[in-house]
Amino acid sequence: MAKIIRIVTHRNFLLPLAIVLGLTVGNIGTWIKHLTIPALAIVMVISMTQVSVREFASVKKVIIPTLYTLLFNFLIFSIFMLVMVYFLIDDKMLQTGFVVLATAPPGVAIAPFAYITGADEKFSIFGMVGAYIASLILIPLCSLIFIGREFVNFGQLILIFAELIVAPMIIAQILVKFRMEKYIIRWRGAIVNWGLFIVIFAVIYLNKSVIFKDFKSLGIISLISLITISLMWALTALLLKRAKIQDKLRKSFILAAVIKNSGFSAAAALSLFGEKASLPSAIFSVFLIIFLILISIKKDRKSERKGF
Repeated sequence: MAKIIRIVTHRNFLLPLAIVLGLTVGNIGTWIKHLTIPALAIVMVISMTQVSVREFASVKKVIIPTLYTLLFNFLIFSIFMLVMVYFLIDDKMLQTGFVVLATAPPGVAIAPFAYITGADEKFSIFGMVGAYIASLILIPLCSLIFIGREFVNFGQLILIFAELIVAPMIIAQILVKFRMEKYIIRWRGAIVNWGLFIVIFAVIYLNKSVIFKDFKSLGIISLISLITISLMWALTALLLKRAKIQDKLRKSFILAAVIKNSGFSAAAALSLFGEKASLPSAIFSVFLIIFLILISIKKDRKSERKGF
């Protein structure tokens, strides 16, 4: 029984299963989308039990991770992706979809995968939270620059911020105050893995028809997504290793450079610009999930090489 539990709670079993089921399961309706926010919120609660709210009072602890996360996640990532989009895509709606994706906030998966990969959890969480706060200004600003009008409902952004950052932080601190986190530690990995399973399955399932609808666009978007993720991953790791950045911090930087909240950008593009504009975020989600699976497997192999 213990062996079965280990298998059905292991990320290298659950994450590929989520992709396969998302692509093959029949019509079950769209109710699954309502589970994604609660699932991510639970994952965030578990992750944030490792950080004390008092630590956010330190400007240095918050500002430095935030600036690095913004540098990698907003600036370098966006420039890298949008340059390829400029040369490879002339469809206006697909271009708009990529702009929405490029200017999306970092993905909340940064927190659990900082734990999974052995990155600096506190640095990653501080940077992610700070970047989300900054995104309240950056997203409307970038929309005006690249598209010409605001493409994200500001109230929606505030709500997501409250659900995925503020509420989990409060709940996590309540658990810490009453010393409940010690009862969570044993099942921490299983809870994180099942939370990510729900999110990944939902993203793939809900975008299944879009993914298989336009094969020409699918090919170009896949190419851009694959190049962006793989080169951002490889070049960031190489440059930071040569710069002799500490191993844990290097992993945090790589996560910040690659993980976007593609679920958020897909929903925003779909509601404001239509199905075609949401395609870049949907396809990017698939390749991002593959990336997360790969770094999980590499971590488990305990390679002698440092980094991802």
